[in-house]
Amino acid sequence: MEIPTLTTGNISLRAIDERDIAALFSLFSHEKVVRFMDIERFVNVSEAVQLIAFFRDKLASGEGMRWAVTINGHNELIGTCGFHHINRTHYKMELGYDLLPSYWGKGIMTNSIYRLMQYGFEELQMNRIEAFVDPANAHSRKLLRRLGFEQEGKVRQAFFQKGKFVDAFFYSLLQKDYRYDMQF
Repeated sequence: MEIPTLTTGNISLRAIDERDIAALFSLFSHEKVVRFMDIERFVNVSEAVQLIAFFRDKLASGEGMRWAVTINGHNELIGTCGFHHINRTHYKMELGYDLLPSYWGKGIMTNSIYRLMQYGFEELQMNRIEAFVDPANAHSRKLLRRLGFEQEGKVRQAFFQKGKFVDAFFYSLLQKDYRYDMQF
């Protein structure tokens, strides 16, 4: 399977490759980006190389797909988004995303995720897209609600990150609830 290039407005989602090593390192070494993630901040560029290999392995196994978020006319990665835990038996997958803080609040991730939703529901024929969000991550929770995701509940001590157990809010969007005509 290959990662198709997806576009929406002034945003392009493309395959992540070696040209993105420095940008991935910059992204995942930023404290604000990894604050609510179950990974530590990158301290060595080799971690970005390993991440690209991880994304490729997940793509090859059919378990995941991750895109570079770019602004049209500029091919530099400013974030990533994609699906993991793809389950074709049950027609569901989990959503993940991250973006450099200098691009927050500009609608970039809203539009990127909406384009992924289109791809997931229309092309991959999935029935359900899920997301786990740290309860303290108000921006991410607001983003999912804006896109029509419903909070289904709270998973207590769902993850062990940065030396402690943390809860997660569980969100989902079903294909039947997906709005094909959203405008942002």
